[in-house]
Amino acid sequence: MTGGDDDYGDAFKEAKLEHDQRRQGSKEEQRLQAEADANAAALSDVVLPQLQAATEKLEPLGGRVDIRRYGRTGKSLRPTSVAFRITDQQGHKSRIYLIVPRGGVVTITSGDGFGLTGEPQQAVNVSEKVGIQKRDDLTIENVKKLILGAIAEYRNDREHNQRADNNDDPE
Repeated sequence: MTGGDDDYGDAFKEAKLEHDQRRQGSKEEQRLQAEADANAAALSDVVLPQLQAATEKLEPLGGRVDIRRYGRTGKSLRPTSVAFRITDQQGHKSRIYLIVPRGGVVTITSGDGFGLTGEPQQAVNVSEKVGIQKRDDLTIENVKKLILGAIAEYRNDREHNQRADNNDDPE
């Protein structure tokens, strides 16, 4: 081999190294992407399966879980936030719950209905009340408690409306 042949190899190695470094991005970009992937995985692997399980249980009883997914990330287009409410065929419903994990923190807001942007109207932060404030709090048990709380709200709305209907009846 002549001295010039090593130059080709060295130049290629250097170019490949630069290319790989650019492709990987900075450590901060990698950290942010890993965090976004973890947030999306928590929604896709914990929250959505629990909501779908609730849907399967409620549908034979005449109930529904209205699920909305917002934003998409990653190759599999996982949602970046999820909203839901419990409804029935007569129009009774729970409040809306919007679950947004960001930066390891989870914000859950609750409101009366879906606004134009899909967020709950007159939203109130209920993260502390429902015990889900960090991504690690998004467990099957805590998500079940959240859904059961929405079902209790639905029941209260239904009972309130039935009492109001009974008071409107002439005697």
